[in-house]
Amino acid sequence: MSRYYGTAVWCGLALLVSAGPDVRSVQPTAEVIADTLDAWRFPVGERLEYSVTWGAARIARSALTVEAVDTIAGTPVYRTSLEMKGGPPFYRIDDRQVSWIRPSPMASLRFDQQLRQGGYRRDRRHILDAEAGTYTRYDMRDGSYARHDKEQAVPIPVGALDDVSFFYFVRRSPLRMGERYEYERFFKKKGNPVVIEVLRREEIRVPAGTFKTIVVRPIIKTSGLFSEGGRAEIYVTDDERRIPVRVKARMSIGTANLYLTKYEPGRPGSLIDSPSG
Repeated sequence: MSRYYGTAVWCGLALLVSAGPDVRSVQPTAEVIADTLDAWRFPVGERLEYSVTWGAARIARSALTVEAVDTIAGTPVYRTSLEMKGGPPFYRIDDRQVSWIRPSPMASLRFDQQLRQGGYRRDRRHILDAEAGTYTRYDMRDGSYARHDKEQAVPIPVGALDDVSFFYFVRRSPLRMGERYEYERFFKKKGNPVVIEVLRREEIRVPAGTFKTIVVRPIIKTSGLFSEGGRAEIYVTDDERRIPVRVKARMSIGTANLYLTKYEPGRPGSLIDSPSG
């Protein structure tokens, strides 16, 4: 099992794509993206919990949560987290990734990773300066974060997003049947374009219940679960919530699945732009 398994699964969720046999390519400009995105609608406390399986074996659990409202450089932001814990006895996973998201205009302002995958460890922070159009990376060294020697003031696209914030970006975006979307918004250049294609509608049952879904396919520039050859499928609810209820990815060594086990909608009145603040 790859040491990047947990991260790869969730990167695929974050970079949703939908594709059909006659797909029309759409490459929106930053202005068009801003105009077509719905308002942020994921209140503090929204939590999605998943069971992660490999073949017939349950190997981990995962959760995506809107944890709180914070402030970055005087700007109100949502702090969101993506966690995965478990793994087989010989390969333990304990990952936590956190993204601080400015909702309007949408952009990531900070991205932290704490990854524990088998014997692999990573503690890394990215500070994204939306005004300057750059990011700087920091790595944990001797108990504190130190600036990376090379990744300093690296250019980023307008409205740059990280692995976790891209998930919310797509949940706010239109997913129209028969269209293929290409976005140049991942903060690291080598990750672009992020492709979003729409396959079909399907009703499915998972531990959290029965849902009418739109089936989408992520295509990411990687050799992992969500590469073009992986033929991954993600099932999101066919409503304004766009909840991913199942993820399926076939590989030569088996099939990985995430199944929604619990959904908590969050606290009313906890949106940044709500009257209650």
